[in-house]
Amino acid sequence: MQEVLSLFQDGFPDFRMLGIWGMGGIGKTTLADAIYHHVSNGFQRCCFLANVREHDEQRELLKLRTEFLSTILEDENLYISTPTTGSGFIKDRLSKKKVLIVCDDVSKLSQLEFLFGGIDQFGPGSRVIVTTRNKQVLIQGGMDLDLIYEVKKLNSYESVQLFCQRAFKSYNPIEYQLKLSEMVLSVADGNPLAITLIGSSLCGKTRSYRESEVKKLNKVPKQGIQEVLKWSFDGLDCEEKEMFLDIACFFEGKDRDYVTSFMDACYVSAHSGIENLIDKSLISVSENQIAMHDLLQQMGWNIVHDESPLKPEKRSRLWIPEDSYDVLSKNNGTGRLTGIVLNMSKLPKLELEPTALMKMRKLRFLKFYHSCGRILLSKGLLSFPEELRYLFWEGYPLRSLPTKFDLRYLVELDMSKSHLEQLWEGKQDLVNLKVITLRYSWNLVRIPDLSNARNLEVINLSGCSNLRELPSSLQHLEKLTILYFCDCENLRSLPSFYKATALTNLHLSGCSNLCCFPEIMGTMEELYELDLSETALKELPSSIGNLTGLYYWRMTNCKNLVCLPDSFYKLKSLKTFDLEGCSRLEFFPEVMDTMKELYELDLSGTALKELSSSFENLIGLKKLRLKNCENLACLPDNFYKLKSLKTLDLEGCSRLEIFPEVMDNMEELDELDLRGTALKELPFSIGNLIGCSRLEIFPEVMDTMEELYELSLSGTALKELPLSIGNLIGLEYLVMKNCKNLVCLPDSFYKLKSLKTFNLEGCLRLEIFPEVMDTMKRLTGLGLSYTALKELPSSIGNLIGLKVLRM
Repeated sequence: MQEVLSLFQDGFPDFRMLGIWGMGGIGKTTLADAIYHHVSNGFQRCCFLANVREHDEQRELLKLRTEFLSTILEDENLYISTPTTGSGFIKDRLSKKKVLIVCDDVSKLSQLEFLFGGIDQFGPGSRVIVTTRNKQVLIQGGMDLDLIYEVKKLNSYESVQLFCQRAFKSYNPIEYQLKLSEMVLSVADGNPLAITLIGSSLCGKTRSYRESEVKKLNKVPKQGIQEVLKWSFDGLDCEEKEMFLDIACFFEGKDRDYVTSFMDACYVSAHSGIENLIDKSLISVSENQIAMHDLLQQMGWNIVHDESPLKPEKRSRLWIPEDSYDVLSKNNGTGRLTGIVLNMSKLPKLELEPTALMKMRKLRFLKFYHSCGRILLSKGLLSFPEELRYLFWEGYPLRSLPTKFDLRYLVELDMSKSHLEQLWEGKQDLVNLKVITLRYSWNLVRIPDLSNARNLEVINLSGCSNLRELPSSLQHLEKLTILYFCDCENLRSLPSFYKATALTNLHLSGCSNLCCFPEIMGTMEELYELDLSETALKELPSSIGNLTGLYYWRMTNCKNLVCLPDSFYKLKSLKTFDLEGCSRLEFFPEVMDTMKELYELDLSGTALKELSSSFENLIGLKKLRLKNCENLACLPDNFYKLKSLKTLDLEGCSRLEIFPEVMDNMEELDELDLRGTALKELPFSIGNLIGCSRLEIFPEVMDTMEELYELSLSGTALKELPLSIGNLIGLEYLVMKNCKNLVCLPDSFYKLKSLKTFNLEGCLRLEIFPEVMDTMKRLTGLGLSYTALKELPSSIGNLIGLKVLRM
């Protein structure tokens, strides 16, 4: 790594592009990842673009570029569809940022040109690292040969160390282990991936087994790493081989729990099988996502392809769009097929025959996507194969599922953006069904009886705008964990979910006709996220206090909401509560007991007139937003007891005329926004807000203030003071130490006739001291050390009482 870091030369102001080149499995990605995490703290923004070649092959480079630009520019809504990155505005923003970017596994120059085309240069000190198997990609891109690092094969010592660690969990091999290592390394030829696979497959085995397997390995013809990888695959049992091929063709990069759920419905030993694949280094898991090295994935693809090189319909799996399209269009699928994936984004429309899927008796996995309006069933569909475990059909064109379809084995049904009006009539045997997703199926009017779906965990009906009611059978499904009903605009009521004790997420935002929330008959400890934003709710039942595990609660823009239940204080686990835009909410309930966990409360845009003194019980509150509460006239006198408060936003509180006395220090408060309030003065005790490091704007002083004699603004983010600061005619002590953003002082400074001490030490950007337009007799101490002042005005002589000047 040190060699690459020497090329990297972090700290130099030039823009630099580096290449990491080497054969597959040699460790290019591992090296780039290590460097990325080692140096990332020295950059403003960082982005690791993994699997560029794979994104290109799947026609997802545009998506990758969008993610990259969104990350670098910190703009989640950014979208550019043109071949280059577009406007000069974007280029200008990029040129000002010091960024670190890794492009992993680039196979063509055109991939780099698409990702970075139109970007002349990133900001000074930026670094781009490109990993590739093809050195010509780097050379054609104009990269200096001195900035291309070739990853060499492991030497003998490094190979032995890696193998022994994987096979024996030891870095100090005994003689027999060394001898075994030598036999293995003659085949692996210094390739880390091959060494890792072989070592992992021998770990925990007997001596005789190891020796037997290594002898078998040494009989493999010397045809390169693919043969070594195939040897590792051959050592799996039958189910493990099937699971490996499923992952290679359908599940690489997917969530482990999701993959396990599918495998569990297909194989007897799904959990142990996945563990064995991990132990043998054939797959890995990072952040709960299953990953497979691209060489291993390619091997899996080759194995499936070789089942029938010339006739795709006789293979076990189809994932290449053209192959899947060909088989389906010719209606010649066979009983060998277990899985089909079809991406219709680049293909002509496909008309399926009613019997198109009937021959595929063993089909377990079916996924059609980018298929809205592109897969037609003008003659209908007789049925789906009974063995189906996973059915994903985006834009399914019929009004219901085929009546002959037996769903007994189905685990997940996803028909987002479908034309479905209903799923089926009557009851179905749904014992294995875990997930139903029908997002944005605008014609859907009802959901059938689901009482037999005893293992159902997730229902997502977001955007089903014609759905009017939910089946009462939902209240009996004890394994439900996630319910999404967002933007179901005609949904008016909900069944009780009191038996769904495993429920963790309930999302109802945008259900604009939902006016009643069900009673919660018993405690629900698992529900931690509740979103009721933009509903028609006027109130909530007092039993809401039974949601004892609730963490996040959103009710933004509930325009009819007039009150909250008194039981609010019982939500002891609540961390964030968002009521922004609840414009008819006039009262916040009494907080009858301490709430330690609530750290963020947003009451912006509500009709609140005051806050109760019981607010002091929110002892963990860190962020309180009251922006544009235009009826708010006062804050509670005990406001200062909110010792954890970091942010207080009162912007736009146009009737707030008095700020309460701050009777004790509030050391945590570092952000206070008073813009647009009616404050005419601040209390003398405002100095107790000693932690306002993010205070950027000081309010206008609309009238003379004779009583305020001490003001400390040290360490704030103020850039300037208002001209009206001259109205503080009683001010004697003004301290602004270490205001590192302060660039100027108001010309009215000389009006502070009572001022005795003025300390500006550490104001690093203050370059000009204002003219002293009149005599100031009382100012005896002026601190200007560590400012950027180059000179003092000649009128400084008007400070006739000055005794101490620190510069």
